[in-house]
Amino acid sequence: MLPAGPLRPTPMQACARTGRRPCSVRRMLSVGIVLSAGGMLGDPWHSGVLAAIMRDTGFDARDAALIVGTSAGSTTAVGLRAGASPLDRAAHHLGEPMSAQGEEVLGRIHTPWSEIDEGFRLAPMSPRMSIRAIWPPWEIDPIRFAFGVLPRGRRRADSLSTRISELHPAPWTSQPTWVVAVRSDDGNRVVFGRDDITVSIGDAVQASCAVPGVYRPKKIGRHEYVDGGLHSSTNADLVAPLGFDVVIVSSAMTAAESTRSWISDPVRAWFSRKLDSEVDAIRRAGTPVLVVQPDAVSLPRLSRNSDDARSVATKAGVDAAGRALDAVGGSGIHELLAD
Repeated sequence: MLPAGPLRPTPMQACARTGRRPCSVRRMLSVGIVLSAGGMLGDPWHSGVLAAIMRDTGFDARDAALIVGTSAGSTTAVGLRAGASPLDRAAHHLGEPMSAQGEEVLGRIHTPWSEIDEGFRLAPMSPRMSIRAIWPPWEIDPIRFAFGVLPRGRRRADSLSTRISELHPAPWTSQPTWVVAVRSDDGNRVVFGRDDITVSIGDAVQASCAVPGVYRPKKIGRHEYVDGGLHSSTNADLVAPLGFDVVIVSSAMTAAESTRSWISDPVRAWFSRKLDSEVDAIRRAGTPVLVVQPDAVSLPRLSRNSDDARSVATKAGVDAAGRALDAVGGSGIHELLAD
């Protein structure tokens, strides 16, 4: 159980537990949600963030006009679109009881997690990606350069595609959902669900989660794809021109400015700088943004490697979202979400 502010719905939010939505007539709010990469703790973090937002404002992330998911964030996105409420997703990671609807949605998955070891190959994954990452006009991208020269990952997680397709049996979501990946032969970003590429929801998520050097690229059609985090851990720039009433960014791989360090964690600092640029673009378009990312309190909790790491990450997301909402108390974002 959470030490404070337990994830218990108010009467106005009780529909999230029963599946009866909407509980009351509300103005149609246009909300874009961005869910970052984050490895094994990404989904727990996002689940905690969105559960806290629902608890504190009543906004249900399932009602988002668009959800953009990168790597781990794509699994959260599909879980929401499959019908699991933010409260149920957080309860799942906390080991707490879920609603009947949450049990039904997550109970669709019956394939156990497994990985196939295809052996080690010394050849780099994509020399062309590395070359393009430092090619004129010399907007150097050290992340894509480094991963392009790494050997191809030896593991293949086809079970992820199967499990996602069980969770969401339809070929794609009925509400707009974008899953971000990177084409491995040239390093270009692709957005499944937006771009003209025929793909199942399960294969799109597997591609978005294919961490270079760990997992083999996912073959879809004529091309291979890898983790969308190579372009950006958040890819929040995708929502900048879309004119939402508000954008929510849940970012597990960045850090609040006061806690960034180019010395101790240069990757997190790099992704943080990219997120800053993306958020600036959204705000320049006139859209208010709520950014929830690790700060000095929550960052150490995301580095735990223990049996309860998922629960700890979920609680960290809950607490960080509460602090982020408090910080924007006078900006109108809280009121927009609670409208």
